[in-house]
Amino acid sequence: MNADASPRPGDSAADGDDAKIRRLPWALLSAALGSVYGNLGAVLVLYYDELGLPKTHIGLLNALIFLPGPLALFVAPLAARWGFKRTYLSFYSTRKVIFALLALCPFVLHKGGLVGVVVFTTAVVGTFGILRVIAETALYPWAYEFVPRRVRGQFSAINNIVSTVFGLGVVAWMGHFLSEGADLHAYQVLVLLAAYFGLLSVLVKMPIGGGDPQPEGVSQRAHFSLLRDALRDAPFRRFLWGLVIMSLATHAWGAFIPLYLKDEVGLDAGTVVQMQTFLLVGTLVSSYAWGWLADRFSGRLVLLSGVLAMAALPLIWMATPRHSELGVFWSAVAAALWGVGSIGFSIGQDRQLNVDLVPAEKKTEYMALFYTWTQIAAVVSPLLTGWGLDQVSSLRTELLGFPVGPYTPFFALSFVGIAASAVVFLRAEKV
Repeated sequence: MNADASPRPGDSAADGDDAKIRRLPWALLSAALGSVYGNLGAVLVLYYDELGLPKTHIGLLNALIFLPGPLALFVAPLAARWGFKRTYLSFYSTRKVIFALLALCPFVLHKGGLVGVVVFTTAVVGTFGILRVIAETALYPWAYEFVPRRVRGQFSAINNIVSTVFGLGVVAWMGHFLSEGADLHAYQVLVLLAAYFGLLSVLVKMPIGGGDPQPEGVSQRAHFSLLRDALRDAPFRRFLWGLVIMSLATHAWGAFIPLYLKDEVGLDAGTVVQMQTFLLVGTLVSSYAWGWLADRFSGRLVLLSGVLAMAALPLIWMATPRHSELGVFWSAVAAALWGVGSIGFSIGQDRQLNVDLVPAEKKTEYMALFYTWTQIAAVVSPLLTGWGLDQVSSLRTELLGFPVGPYTPFFALSFVGIAASAVVFLRAEKV
């Protein structure tokens, strides 16, 4: 990883860049194992559906992961005093153990019926969400330290390439595994494997430096004063609003697009899982180019390009033919474009946030706000989507020859939201 950009004077994160870069392979290994965890865990929505949970509850479970997000505002100074690294390792590893409890859902269904599963999944996922918020509140400022600014775009790209290669292998195996029988037992196996690899992904970060305890950290009162100062930073505030609108428009995709492909387009569970392969290929072929562009030009340019690519997706999904080979083809095209657009958005967002918008000496407060705002939007999106899909479940008509169903309003609102976020991001730039 080489770059021409020089570190900013006084930026403590720039000290010892060579030593930091030598330890980045541990972060890449963590990303690879995390990709195995994430892709195995992506079947949860199909698992929930197989258990018989209604879409409203599926939306709630997706939201519960992000609902505790505002805790970040209170946790941030405590994590700084205890140590960002220690906080992340402790709470993220515990989170993976809690995740494994979801494998007990069929047993709970047998003993307590559907109501029992609803209560059990709510408790498990709610706890999972709290642990996640605490860990990730610490992760962002820690990563701000251990990834040198001058290679951030390239690191993000390589990180995503490594994750994607591992993800492709997992998805290929998982598609074959589920094609032989997508029953509850199969989903239990995937949940337990996901938890195992997720725990490994956390533990291999231990050799990475930084994130040391800051016993002389600011008080809670001073912390909230600094939060108010950060919100007065107009470009940063606009950036946050852009993220919120984008999240509202797209965050529910991960939960409900697989169900759309299964219920409306007519793909079986194995084919739905294999669509993840095309998403990962789109990520793989575009990651390094996005990273190079972010470091060479700007994160803002890459972010906006990713947003524009994602704006085409709701239109493609609305027009996808049902119950035909063309439906499989266009689903694959949409998945690949999803991979290209989302990784461009992610790399651009990461570069603009860490290099252009967040001052090194105020990273705790800025990152806490960034995390909280995005989590709130991530809660609202799946909740509204799940509720809305249940309300219009009987919608069946045609418009200009295209089928109109329960997912059509969802896609239309997604398109409008993405367009609105692009307008907001255009104004989020430091002068």
